This record gives sequence, C-alpha cells and structure tokens, in this order.
Amino acid sequence: MKTSAYTAFTSLSYRVINIVGAVVFLLIGFLLKYYIGDIGTVILSCMMPIALSFADFFAFSGTSARKQRTMNYMKSSLNGAGLFREALKTDLLIKNICILAGFLGYFLATLIGSPDSLEFSDTILVMLIYLPVAQVTLHVTLIISRRIALTLATQTMVCYLCSMISTILLFIYSFMLPEHMTDFTMYIIIMFVILEIVGVVCGILLYRDCKKGYDSSFTDT
Repeated sequence: MKTSAYTAFTSLSYRVINIVGAVVFLLIGFLLKYYIGDIGTVILSCMMPIALSFADFFAFSGTSARKQRTMNYMKSSLNGAGLFREALKTDLLIKNICILAGFLGYFLATLIGSPDSLEFSDTILVMLIYLPVAQVTLHVTLIISRRIALTLATQTMVCYLCSMISTILLFIYSFMLPEHMTDFTMYIIIMFVILEIVGVVCGILLYRDCKKGYDSSFTDT
C-alpha cells in the first residue's frame, strides 16, 4: 500500500530526485569528512534539510494549509484520504533515509581513513550530535512550508530563514564542543536521545498537521 500510494501521489521526477539525492548526500558527506573534517558535518546538517524542504514544494506544497484547493482531484475518490496518509508516511521515511545517507558517507570516510580509536569515537559522537539536529530542522521547516508555501518564492524564503537559524545554532554548538569529546560521551548520548525524541514528535506533528489540513479542506469543499 505504501509503495503504490507514494507512486500514485508523487511524480516520477520527484521520486528520482529523492533517490539521486540520497546518493548525492552520501558522496557529499564522504567528501566533506575526507577534505574538511568534522566541520563538514555542520555544512551537511544545514544543507540536507534545506535541499529536501525545497524539493518538497514539487509534491506536498500547501498540503497543511486550511481551506486550500490544490487536491480536488483526490477528493472525488473514496480512497483519497487513505492514499494521502500513506504517501505522507512514505515521503517522511524517504526524507529521513536521505539524511541518514549523508551521515553514512561521513562515517565511511572515517572508516576508509584508518582512524585510531579516539578519532573513531569522536566521529560517532559528532554524528550523534548533528543527525537529530538535521532531522528536527527538516521536520520543523516542512511544518512551516507546507502550511504557507503555495508559491516557489515563499518556499525559498521559508527554507532560507530556517537555514539561517539552523546554521547559527549549529556553529554555536560546534564551538562549544571540545576537540575530543570522549569526556562528554554520556552528555552527548543523553542529548541525542532528547533531540531524537523532539525529532520524532515534530515528525508526528508534521504528519498530523498535513492530514488535518487535508481533512479540513475536504470538509469545506
């Protein structure tokens, strides 16, 4: 059901962009780690959510807006609401897989570089910091953009604003961290759990907000 719903709701070009995007993120993550080091994670964490949010315009723009009229073609079908819900779930999963792909490239660069135990542990801790930050940024950006971004210009402004906020927070976080973070392992693990919970909650809110917006539009039509 998920595959057929996602395929029915999204265009071929949109699905190809997501697949290619995952590969591109993996390569970028690898190159950033290989040539720049841990600071590349900041760039990766800012870039991926914004790129995914911008691409989202071409499939789900305005789906959380109340009383919008962009999906009338689905409302003639008894299965339209169920199709929409399944497509939302699949899209959210694929977007998070794309983010994971970027950090996988970052991790592979560390493995290929034959790191010592200290460098390897630092890499794991850096990933634990920035992975949930990227997820939270993505979900929050989508909550905003799907409510108001009915034009490409608006979508661009929302993504730009969220990228600025994300970049500032990430750089502040980066400069607060010591060179070697093994002494802060428990703190980072706790922060990872907290941020992952926040990310999951934001993802649930994103899904429910889109569904509620669609249902509201369906009722008012």
